[in-house]
Amino acid sequence: MLEKGKISPRQTGQLLFMTTIATVIFFAPSMITGIAGRDAWLAALLGPMFALITLLLITWLGRKHPGLTIFQYSEVILGKWLGKTVALLYVWGFLHIGAIAVRESGDFMTTSFMPHTPISVFNFSMILLCAWSVMVGLEVIARMSEFIIILVVSFLLFILLFSLPNWELSYLLPFFSRGAMPVLQAALIPAAWHGNIIVIAVILPFVTRPARALIAGTTAVFASAALLTIGVIGMVTVFGSELSSSFLFPLHLFAQTIDIGQIITRFESVVMTIWMAGIFVKTSVFYYCAALGLAQALNLKEVRPVVLPLGILLSTLSISLFQDVTTLVTFLRDTRPYYTISLYFLGLPLLLISVTLIREKIFGTRFGE
Repeated sequence: MLEKGKISPRQTGQLLFMTTIATVIFFAPSMITGIAGRDAWLAALLGPMFALITLLLITWLGRKHPGLTIFQYSEVILGKWLGKTVALLYVWGFLHIGAIAVRESGDFMTTSFMPHTPISVFNFSMILLCAWSVMVGLEVIARMSEFIIILVVSFLLFILLFSLPNWELSYLLPFFSRGAMPVLQAALIPAAWHGNIIVIAVILPFVTRPARALIAGTTAVFASAALLTIGVIGMVTVFGSELSSSFLFPLHLFAQTIDIGQIITRFESVVMTIWMAGIFVKTSVFYYCAALGLAQALNLKEVRPVVLPLGILLSTLSISLFQDVTTLVTFLRDTRPYYTISLYFLGLPLLLISVTLIREKIFGTRFGE
């Protein structure tokens, strides 16, 4: 078997949470604010809507095809060649998201800390660590996530708590200053990140109690949405909506505003450490999903033969996809929400469900038996 490890529903929820919060809390606030202004927090609240729909679709497919990943039941539903096409589309999608995550971390390091170091140094180092985690398997990734999630959440809550004296709630008023449409448009940006919950389509067969995956996923979505919303409120009430929308890495600057008795200051290095740990978990999960999917599509007996080739491709994509950080931000804001939601998070799952129902109701096919 390609994956022998098992993870608990709690670990599943933690992995799903980390695939979202690791990057959304750093990039999304300024993008949302640029569109929705002071109502950005409302857009952050609406963001999970599509993710919850995706979660319902995928868990339905998982119950209908127990013990199979989306790569496997795509072939069962659509036939060998069309099913493999869908499987390879998801392999590319997971690899693409992983490459973007690596690029986000590299741009953060070169922009905020080490501008004279080539971005390739950071990207290759991250991918090397993630390749090791893919080799050791899903169970080890989940165990590492249990520790890292404590650091990430504790640090985010710490920043928000100690920034409270700087909050000016009047910056949030009046509501809907730009109307409702900018809020709805801005909500697509966090929705693209929350949609990363699609990895449940790969890890569901390895959950010890699959029936509880829906609860774990829902908890992860709402928890990440709550943290993002509070973070957006904090950013707008400290900097104002106009200034907030101009930041590349708002959380990094947000941490600089904290001054505890002029003794505990300069949290930037902690931001770097915690965020890189979060990126490591997220990239490992998507790298793992891509490797497992390619191995299953090629009918291999283990994942190891594809880890190195995918790592090379991941490295290449993380460097070549975007010219600079501005190009990356433009893509994340203007392009990614539309194609990821319409294709990977909703389109393909709805196709698989539709064909499943047609084959059952019209042709009498019995799945999962």
